[in-house]
Amino acid sequence: MSIARVLLVWFLWGIPLLGLSQTEDPKSAPYASEVMTLEQARPLALVGSSQLRVAFLKIFNSELFTKSGEWNDPRQSFRFELTYQRNISGSFLAKQTAKEWDHLGFADSRRAQWEAEILAMWPDVKKGDKIAFDVDDLGVSRFYYNGTWVGSLEDPDFAPAFIAIWLSPKTSRPAHRKGLLAEQ
Repeated sequence: MSIARVLLVWFLWGIPLLGLSQTEDPKSAPYASEVMTLEQARPLALVGSSQLRVAFLKIFNSELFTKSGEWNDPRQSFRFELTYQRNISGSFLAKQTAKEWDHLGFADSRRAQWEAEILAMWPDVKKGDKIAFDVDDLGVSRFYYNGTWVGSLEDPDFAPAFIAIWLSPKTSRPAHRKGLLAEQ
């Protein structure tokens, strides 16, 4: 092989690989939420499922997953998946989150910031679209739209506040809560 060809191969294949070893300590690397897909997240077991209806309208089907298949603590790893049954704007979803937090009496100095962050990341959904809320063992909350990462909130207090919308005993949708927790 000629020297020019060897240099070309090294340039095309070798130089991009140099950037992979620039981090001395993998723990100090930036959080890689944006490169993870939902399929790469850890396997979880189904806790329960439910369909949210408002009057006679189907809004979404939802499923709750944990490592054990039982709901114990919103600070432990879990995933909440919503499959929409109708078209809804992302801004409406964010406003509905605020409305449900009002219903729960949730007051936190970070609430306005969280609402702005979810408004910025949530897309408009159409029938059949899926949004997953995935929380890891460190309390990092990731949102996925049809399996693709759309944003994260790294504040570990966000996940318990957000999932309370559906799982708090004070939720505005107690029948939906019972289905998610597999209560009969």
